[in-house]
Amino acid sequence: MSKRKYKGFVYADDLAKPEEFIQFLRRFVSPPEPETVEVGSELSGRVLAEDVRAERPSPPFTRSAMDGYAVRSEDTEPGTKLKVVGKSRIGEGTDVEVGPGEAVYVDTGAPIPEGADAVIPVEFVERDGNEIIVEKSVDPGDNLDPAGCYVEEEEVLYRSGHLVEPVDVGVMLEHGVEEVDVHRPLRVSVVVTGNELVHRPSELESETQVVDCIGPVLTAELENMGCVEVVGMSLVKDDPEEIRETVKDYADCSDVVLITGGSSVGERDHVKDILDDTFDAFIHGIRARPGRPFGIAVREGTVAFTLPGWPTSCYSTFRVWVIPSLLMLAGADPLVVGFEAEASGIKSKREVGVIARVRLSDGVEKMSKDRPSHFALFRETDGFALVPPGGSERALILPLRGFLNLFDEVERRF
Repeated sequence: MSKRKYKGFVYADDLAKPEEFIQFLRRFVSPPEPETVEVGSELSGRVLAEDVRAERPSPPFTRSAMDGYAVRSEDTEPGTKLKVVGKSRIGEGTDVEVGPGEAVYVDTGAPIPEGADAVIPVEFVERDGNEIIVEKSVDPGDNLDPAGCYVEEEEVLYRSGHLVEPVDVGVMLEHGVEEVDVHRPLRVSVVVTGNELVHRPSELESETQVVDCIGPVLTAELENMGCVEVVGMSLVKDDPEEIRETVKDYADCSDVVLITGGSSVGERDHVKDILDDTFDAFIHGIRARPGRPFGIAVREGTVAFTLPGWPTSCYSTFRVWVIPSLLMLAGADPLVVGFEAEASGIKSKREVGVIARVRLSDGVEKMSKDRPSHFALFRETDGFALVPPGGSERALILPLRGFLNLFDEVERRF
């Protein structure tokens, strides 16, 4: 298979289009093998390896939709007196049947007794000892939920490839599902390269050294993904043999290796040559900035991503390109939260798109003083704006954090 590497930042023709990366990745997607797990809180974030079907209908019995009296609708002319012959409590039910001229008190969610076809809410009757006086009539089916009206037994709840959210766990349990098949978590490792980097501020020995901030950030992001298992994170010098050995070791025990730095066109940028030698296929360089050194290398069972060394460029590239790729490799649809908005003030070049950091308030505001090395700028960043090559009046916005103060909006609008 041919391998594609760019020659430099100047020549757009040397860079791959983003859609080429997506097509390249999809050719090699092979989700991890499935495993059976119990439905519970730890299922959140995992990817389903099979369709999940309801083991029981919802509701499993015909139930009352509110507190009231189960009655025969034909007996509910206003002014009619009905004898209360029992109660149906939630979680208990009743053996009492409703006959002509009778009613049974029911809790919200309690089973409807035999003979009844509707429920009169408590506010539409007057209680008089063991009788009620009807003030408003009801029709058959009023104020009750028939068995299976929401979900039928054997109905598909979720399709294979669904990324499980916390609420999905409750839905499965409600419908009697105790175990499901999910894909094994994607094993991911992180390699951060750079002679100047140290692990902690206390390790700084000169003003030219830099604390690694991107390794812990990427690791934290990965640990927040339930479909990912972090194998390890290593900080290595710009030494080709050390990088080669570290990448090889991680590639042998990982599904995905993320490598930051060393993938540009400088004298100490060895990563691209190492991947070109050790992987079967490699596309390097993308028509988007920041992130032009981004690349994907594949071999049997392993995918490697190259990321820029500059922290802001690295993180922007990771959020925009790598997270959806990891979801796809884990067996899920690469779905992220995003929306379109006006792209005024955000310009791209004719052949190279742009990923701009933006503030989100009344509109989309491009960040000033956007520098690839200034990681602290993310304190004020609400999201990313993707503008295609040649410019556009609208951009695709990917939120980075919550940007709407819900309480303020509720006080203002409600």
